[in-house]
Formats: sequence, C-alpha cells, structure tokens
Amino acid sequence: MMDGFLVIDKSSGIASYHVIKRLKTIYPFKKIGYIGTLDRNATGILPVALNEGVKLIPFLEDGEKTYVARFVLGITTDTFDLEGTRTSEVDPPIFDTKTVQETLLTFKGKIQQKVPVYSSKKIDGKPLYKWVRKGVIMDTPYKEVEVHDIRFIGYVHPYIDAEITCSKGTYIRVIAHDLGALLGCGAALHSLKRARHGEFTLEMSTPLDALKTEQDVVKYTLSLRDVLKSLREVTIDHNLEKFLRNGMPVPLLDGSRDAKNGEFAKLMSGKGALIGIGKVDALTRTIRIKRLING
Repeated sequence: MMDGFLVIDKSSGIASYHVIKRLKTIYPFKKIGYIGTLDRNATGILPVALNEGVKLIPFLEDGEKTYVARFVLGITTDTFDLEGTRTSEVDPPIFDTKTVQETLLTFKGKIQQKVPVYSSKKIDGKPLYKWVRKGVIMDTPYKEVEVHDIRFIGYVHPYIDAEITCSKGTYIRVIAHDLGALLGCGAALHSLKRARHGEFTLEMSTPLDALKTEQDVVKYTLSLRDVLKSLREVTIDHNLEKFLRNGMPVPLLDGSRDAKNGEFAKLMSGKGALIGIGKVDALTRTIRIKRLING
C-alpha cells in the first residue's frame, strides 16, 4: 500500500478538495486528506497524506506557515480578497515606503483577528459561508493568532508585497483588510502563495499536473520516515515490538534517557520502518504508542 505524503504545489483556480478528487482518479487510496485548506485562488504548498500517512496529520497540522502575499490598496470586498463583491473603491494616496512598512509591522506578534463571515469556521455546527448563502450574517468571534515574522518585500503603488510567517488559523486576508483600515484607504488580498507549511517546503513540492500515473505518485511520495524530522527516533527491540503494538509501555534505552515527559517520538523497527508515534513517560522511563502505523 502507498503510504506517505505528497507535497502539492497547488495552482490558482482549483479548490483544495479538488486536488484530492484528482489524486483519487490516479490511485484508489483507502485514506487520503490534506493539511491546511488553501482558498481556491491561493497557490503553493498543500501537503496531502496518503493512507497510513493520514494518522500523522495531528502531529503536523500545527506547524507554522509562511506566505508570500500581495495586497492592493483602495479596494475592499465582503470576502477581504478579490474573489468577493466590492464594497468600496477609492483612489488611494501614494504613501511613503516607511509608513507602509511600519504599519505592516504592527501585525507582528500575537494579534486578535475577527473571523471573516466567508470562512469555513463553524458556528452552530455549520460553516460560516453556508450561513451567508442562506442570507444569515452571523456575528463572528475574535480569535488570537500569532504572526511570528513579517518581511516587507516592496511597495509599488497600489500594491504591497510581504512575506508572513504565522501560526495555524491566521487569516492573511484579514491582515489585508485591517492594514487597509489602518492606512485609511481600504485594502484587499490580491494574491497569496504558501511557501512553507511546517517542514514542507516549495522545494519538496510537485505540481498536480505532473502526476498522471501511479508511477508518478510513487516517484514523488515522501515516505512516513521522511516526515516529522523534528522528532527524535527511538528504535524498538524486535522482542518488545509486539508489546508496544498491543498498547503496553516499553523501556527507553540509554540513547533516549534524556527524553522529556510527554515528548513525542518516532518509533522505528530494527529494519528502519516506522511503527508509530510514541509518548514518553519520564517518571517510569518508558514510552507508549500514541498512534500505531499498520505496516
């Protein structure tokens, strides 16, 4: 069975779930899912878990993300990007670069974002965008997110380019909208490319159009061992593996004695195959399976 991850470089104009539908026409995966939805017109990194790889999603989905964004001044829309209906349009003043840069940097750190009404955030069990389609405009909540870094790339009126590294759940189009409000002329997200998602980078990615056959999928699939590189690897003795697979804790060997309580680790067989993800109990110096990989 084909287990692992495909790192898709998604093109504009295709929804994230359509990537999954396309891959299913190439190979009958038993389980498949992506990490981190990209809006239809956003491009870049879309990690796709294949079969047993789906079990690793919870350990990967909280990774920080890096985006390259372009904002356009003078336009506001109901979706905060150019996909939506325009709610205002003005001829924006030409700002000096320092003003634009300093205003952009005010979004660095922990910030409060009001969840946009056109989003997949669920209220009363239903995504917000579905409420809007029914003509119901909900009072959306605020959420705290963290912008780890903002790198100002340039300002060529009326466009502002920036690279933003942020936590899971950050709405870049809300940053666009709020930036326009601070500058007093309005702004919208013009284009967006995700350049990194946790450990997945553009250099590791493959365009969807390059995948036409099962052999193509095999060629570009990352093995389960090749992900979660930040986790330590713990090799499990063959005689202990059956106990581990049955949910029993097994002792940590000398090489992992420094593991911290609650730390997750990749549990490897003597042949180098991933058995699963384990969780350390520092008090008993043991490790117990948290997510078992069927192999």
